[in-house]
Amino acid sequence: MSQTPELYTKPEWSPRTGTEAFDLIDRTVMGVFVSWTPSGLAVSHLTFLLDRARGEHGTLVSHLARANEHSEFVRQGTRSVAIFRAEHGYISSSWYPAEPTRDSAPTWNFAVVHCHGRPRPTSQEITARHLVELVDRMETGREKRWNVKELGPDGMNRRLPHILGFELPIERLDAKFKMGQDERLRDTRAAIEKLADKIDPQLSAVMERHNEKR
Repeated sequence: MSQTPELYTKPEWSPRTGTEAFDLIDRTVMGVFVSWTPSGLAVSHLTFLLDRARGEHGTLVSHLARANEHSEFVRQGTRSVAIFRAEHGYISSSWYPAEPTRDSAPTWNFAVVHCHGRPRPTSQEITARHLVELVDRMETGREKRWNVKELGPDGMNRRLPHILGFELPIERLDAKFKMGQDERLRDTRAAIEKLADKIDPQLSAVMERHNEKR
């Protein structure tokens, strides 16, 4: 299949720093994994860890059930994309200043990253290490955190035959941080203030960062 079109975006919606897209993946973890197959699209919702140091654009590490039909296309190295969405939300024109007019349309602000590549299966040993790393990452900071060892002496070995681990070396990374940078500054500032007031402080903070130099 030919190369997929790039994500529609504008220059002002670009990441502010060279690591911002990676930071989004790290804090999101959960992604939508899509593969192009002869019979249509295969879609799974999977967890991913990012290795920033491997490959030109980094490498994603994940796993899925071998019973999932999608696993066959992972084994085949089918062209795929992992999609991550972070802060997002509706921006109401009712928040904009009424003077002189509220003639800007409502919109939806969001931050997304698309990682394109071809998956390749990993050995059971590498998959086991990935699962331990994933659990350690997600349990960090929790009271009475859980450990994989609690599965028992044979707990991991019993599960591994039913799991297919894989890596996705990122061949192309598209990132879009649509945070009101192309809207009138007075309107964007008003939306930032409204969101910060108990509606969505996280989205407000990201909008603030992407508009601070305007």
